[in-house]
Amino acid sequence: MLSFKMYHRKTTDSFLHDRAGSWIQLFTRVSLPLLLALSLTVGCNKQPPGDESAKPHGKLKFGYVLHGLNDFTQIIKQGAEDAARAESVSVDVVGPAGFSATSDAIAMFEGMTQKKVNGLVVVPMPGEVWVTPIRQATEAGIPVLTANVTSPGSTATAWFGQDEYASGVILATELRKFLAAENRLEGRIIVGMCAPGVGVLVERYQGFKQGMTGTKYQISEPFDVNTENTANYGAWENLAAANPNIVAIVGLCSMDLPNLAKLKVRTKGQWLIGGYDLGRETLDAVKAGTVQVVVGQHPYLQGYLPVVALARHLRDQQPLPQGWVDIGTEVVTRDNVDAVYGRETDEKKQTQWYADYVVKHFADLNALAKPLPKPGR
Repeated sequence: MLSFKMYHRKTTDSFLHDRAGSWIQLFTRVSLPLLLALSLTVGCNKQPPGDESAKPHGKLKFGYVLHGLNDFTQIIKQGAEDAARAESVSVDVVGPAGFSATSDAIAMFEGMTQKKVNGLVVVPMPGEVWVTPIRQATEAGIPVLTANVTSPGSTATAWFGQDEYASGVILATELRKFLAAENRLEGRIIVGMCAPGVGVLVERYQGFKQGMTGTKYQISEPFDVNTENTANYGAWENLAAANPNIVAIVGLCSMDLPNLAKLKVRTKGQWLIGGYDLGRETLDAVKAGTVQVVVGQHPYLQGYLPVVALARHLRDQQPLPQGWVDIGTEVVTRDNVDAVYGRETDEKKQTQWYADYVVKHFADLNALAKPLPKPGR
């Protein structure tokens, strides 16, 4: 027969054991299904290590760093922003006030890398200086594309631009027609380069010289005419004064032709003008007959297409283009300037025109991509 203490201890132990068993059963019935559900939820959301195909969450954010700010790059900016709206992403387009401020542009690019934007586009002028910043961005997992200016040796997967060498040949061919029409079959032609040594400008110059092969024209070495607008005008003014018998002047940059047109009118110059980019002032000068021929390089597409490529890669898992997407070259003279004037001077018309143009000519960027053009063919 148990004593009272022994009986009380046994009864208490039995009660506690029974009560603990009840709690364990209750915990098992309630908690285990809950823990299983949580584990399945977490497992579904977790990306496997190294799985880069998983879609990013939220609205994609891109950065676009220009080589400078002027009327020409404003069109690149418009193209990038139109693409962002069309693809339902966001893009921050920035650039230094002056084209020579490479360190400022690199600082902007590195700032966007640190913010971990989803993708980057850059106009890398000069290309060799941008190899390291681009590599650092891609090593951080940010895809980088380039436009307008090439950066050979960088880890950017694609470049969007025209065939620069061929554009120089085209410019020479067209300018020869105007010179021949005025029976100017020989003489000196002055060429200016706003940023000496930049690859795309060197290619334009080499192409222009090739296009003049077999003629009696003497083509100058490319003079440094500066990127800053006032300095650019002054450089052209000095060159024109020092070479009074020239038959033509050729500018390889967007700021050249507006300044050359003003100089020609002011000095009553008789030389012909050829060069690059379809800004309003340049097109006005073409309409007036002051500028004879201008080559356009579709800056709108240089802004639009890289943003589209990044959006479709990160959102839809389409491969990025590899190599060069040739955006084409167009020639504008007095004969056809009216056909492009509205498109190039009215933002709404430009947006609509290029929306149709992209559908017809750039529906599959990967199919269009090809190896970068070889220098100095």
